[in-house]
Amino acid sequence: INHAKAAEVPIIVAINKIDTTGADAEKVKRELSEQGLVAEDWGGDAIMVSISAKTGKGIDSLLEMLLLQAEVLELKANPKKLAKGFVLEAKLEKGRGPVVTVIVEEGTLKRGDALIAGQCGGKVRALIDSTGKTVKAAGPAVPVEVLGLSEVPKAGDRFDAIGSEEDAKRVSQYRQEQEQKEKQEENKPPSSLEALYESVTESE
Repeated sequence: INHAKAAEVPIIVAINKIDTTGADAEKVKRELSEQGLVAEDWGGDAIMVSISAKTGKGIDSLLEMLLLQAEVLELKANPKKLAKGFVLEAKLEKGRGPVVTVIVEEGTLKRGDALIAGQCGGKVRALIDSTGKTVKAAGPAVPVEVLGLSEVPKAGDRFDAIGSEEDAKRVSQYRQEQEQKEKQEENKPPSSLEALYESVTESE
């Protein structure tokens, strides 16, 4: 939930296993409301659909809600561009290195593309879809795991496919330098009593 919020992408909740004995969709809604996701029928703005993946119940309603949300938000994208989108999740895995889950907003992300995500650059070595299969490309609205970045970016960072791996490294280095400069400016001691007074007033 936090990763999706950080990436500022809309959330639609599928409450699964409603065919099981003792299933309580209202309890799930209550627990989600504690995480800041309030269902529409509770006066909130989160779309929640009760489904059963086993029996197929509610799947049609879920698909309708997805299409409706796409129409309302006017979600259209050009797949014939360099990819851009958001980092949903990122972690460091033993033997695999940085594993970054991204969702493509526009364009098509391909294996071999140079990529910059936040301050991290690299080249896409592999793309893995939600079923765990290796794919050659991912188009708009497709979430994939990306292997090949040099470091682990933050959830919510934007990513962009760019010309070459050298360009990605240059942009990455530039962004890191800019962040260091900003941190140094923040930590710089005030040069006068007036500046000290201003910084104290700002912090208050």
